[in-house]
Amino acid sequence: MRRPRFLALAAALALAACAGRPDYFLTPPPAQVDGGRAPAGAVAVADMSLPAYAETVEIAVLTGTGAVQLSKEALWADTPRRAMTRHLVAALQARLATQIATEPWPAYDPPDLRVEVFVDRMIGAPEGPFQFAGQYVIVSPTSGRVVASDRFAISQTAGAGYQGLIDAHARAVESLADQIAARLARAGRAA
Repeated sequence: MRRPRFLALAAALALAACAGRPDYFLTPPPAQVDGGRAPAGAVAVADMSLPAYAETVEIAVLTGTGAVQLSKEALWADTPRRAMTRHLVAALQARLATQIATEPWPAYDPPDLRVEVFVDRMIGAPEGPFQFAGQYVIVSPTSGRVVASDRFAISQTAGAGYQGLIDAHARAVESLADQIAARLARAGRAA
């Protein structure tokens, strides 16, 4: 009689332990880009500046009432700042024929340009709208001169679940990479 009770208790404890574990989500690889890669000089990309709610490993979700909720059961597999910055670098590498890396710049020779991204809004909900807005600045690291500065406002529709929301983050960063790559290509031709 004790054995079935013990097995039932053990099974219940095992299920309870599993239920409390969060899921971790990765950004997908950047989408393939059709067409040629535009030339530009070597580019350093600074860590993205994110809003406080977007800096946490808990995935931020915008509720129907406009409140931001941080999920305890769905977490970024990497820090959001690093994940978004690395995704931007990979997306820019697919679009430009040049050396691109995150800061600190790994080479002895300094980069020709530096990109800084200041995000004002990075929020959405599964199966709902995702908003990504802010400003990017392209700077000459040697002179400190601002080469270009533009605001961006990108909207995506998130797919199902938290992975759908993370995929919307990635697609929005790739749209930003399109904008930055176009400006970098023009800056490279003007130099």
